Formats: sequence, structure tokens, C-alpha cells
Amino acid sequence: MKLLKFIFFSSFIMLFTNCSDDNADATPFILSNENIAGIYNISELNIETKVTSTTDVAGVPVPFTVATSTSAGDTFDFEFILKADGTYTASGLYRLVSVVTPAVGNEVTSSKIISITDSGTFILNTTDAKINFTSALDDFLGGTFNILTFNETVLSLNQEMEEVVDAITTEINTSISFIRE
Repeated sequence: MKLLKFIFFSSFIMLFTNCSDDNADATPFILSNENIAGIYNISELNIETKVTSTTDVAGVPVPFTVATSTSAGDTFDFEFILKADGTYTASGLYRLVSVVTPAVGNEVTSSKIISITDSGTFILNTTDAKINFTSALDDFLGGTFNILTFNETVLSLNQEMEEVVDAITTEINTSISFIRE
């Protein structure tokens, strides 16, 4: 029995000492213009919107949600090219299905085909993992996006915006993921 325990214990120790992390020597994929350059396809697109109106009640501002909407893209036939010189082009089609839920009334669902032909520039902020797009034509991407995931195959972006016009506030949260070809 002691021999069996010894063999079991020795095997257990050898198992842990011989296992090593194959990725321990792997170099991390650094965020840079050279590494982000490539041809991408959209894999996922989601937009959430909330419209709020503020009304003054007895001197107290009271917010009221006027409507919310969710939009999801699908059926992507799209090419997004990022170049190391800080320029991009985007072209193709996708379908956007939107569901608007007003505060009063029924949900409204709509579906439309979006056609994009765009180009512009981008600036990487590698310290904060952000990318700022300036569109020249079609506003496919505009403004600053947080880079949520970046590796050899995936680029995932998120943007949260707020627009205030008089007493109406619109909050827009856009998430878009790309797969490198």
C-alpha cells in the first residue's frame, strides 16, 4: 500500500512540475497603427438609444423617458479597411432591425438595408485604448470609441454619447465588433 501511495504521489508531483504554460513565451499583441492595419468584416452591431425629457414640476426638474430603442445589425456584406497611415475605407451593406418602445403606445419594429461608402482618418490613443474616427463622407464611424477587445482576429469597439437639446436628452450606446480577414 505504501508503494502505491508513493507511486501516486510521485505521479501527481511530476504532473504539476512538467506542465507549463505554452503561452508564457508568447508576445502580447500590441495596439499600434501597424498591428491594427488590416481588412475587417463586421461580426456584430448593436445600438441602444434612450430619449428623456425633463419637465419642471414645482421648481424640481423631473426626467421622463419618452422612448427607448434597440437596433441590431445582421446580414453583413461589408469591408472595413484600416491602414497603418491612419486612414480607413468602409463599404458594403447590412440590415438594421430596430425596435422603438415609446412611453405611451405600442412598440414599432422596422427593418432597413444600410448602404455605406465611407472613408476617413483615425487616431489611436494606445494609452487609454481608444480610437477616434473622422469620417469624410458617410459617417459610418464618427467620434471616439473605447477599444474593448483587440487581438490578431478581433476588434471590438464601444461608444457612449449624450446629446442635449433644450429639455431633451438622447443617450446612445453603440457596440460594434469586427473580425479580421
